[in-house]
Amino acid sequence: MGSFPGGHTAFLAAAIATHALVGYVLGRSAFGAGAAGLVGGVLADADFLFPGAWGFPLVHRGVTHSALALGVAAAVVVAADDRRRAGALALGYAAHLAVDATTPKGVPLLYPVADASYAVTVNLHSAPATVALWLCCLTVLATNRRGERPTPA
Repeated sequence: MGSFPGGHTAFLAAAIATHALVGYVLGRSAFGAGAAGLVGGVLADADFLFPGAWGFPLVHRGVTHSALALGVAAAVVVAADDRRRAGALALGYAAHLAVDATTPKGVPLLYPVADASYAVTVNLHSAPATVALWLCCLTVLATNRRGERPTPA
């Protein structure tokens, strides 16, 4: 992150935008519900709104970055009787957790059962990986757009 062009603020903006784009593309592609996927893609970062003094689990990459939070978010949408949007939201949220799990900090995926953070050794929040994710997402959107047929009036 220290080598991210523009510093920490640019890193955070790029990270949130990347989560939003990945969630949108997955939600749209898999369920035809891009907006719900976008919401799922950024929902885990709602923890930025918690005061840091509250401590774990209400810190960034705390409870909102767990499978429990993903399940609760999807269940709320299912309760609203919209399984398509729930699937898109869950997929976007899961993608967020997967991307964050590729950083050295990882995610507390099994919280509250375990406080440990889980990580893999590929950093998808680096500048080159962020560019690659954006290119992949934009390619999917462009490819899907070419395959769409206009709906008759």
